[in-house]
Amino acid sequence: MTFGIYIRQKREELKSFSSKFSLRKIAGIIGVEPAFLSKVEREIVPPPSEAKIIALAYALDEDPDYLLGLAGK
Repeated sequence: MTFGIYIRQKREELKSFSSKFSLRKIAGIIGVEPAFLSKVEREIVPPPSEAKIIALAYALDEDPDYLLGLAGK
């Protein structure tokens, strides 16, 4: 599985339980524009920086090392 697809599936799964996992809210938490996060999830652009990936991991309650590995970092 690729980074973007994994992130989108994880976020959508969490969003079904709480609206705090919307694209806009997660983008705000990690400090990127919602449009950028959407492009990452759709694999239009490459994964963000390591710092943003780590922030994303904590926002999604994921293992940072796993996400970094998926992103090839």
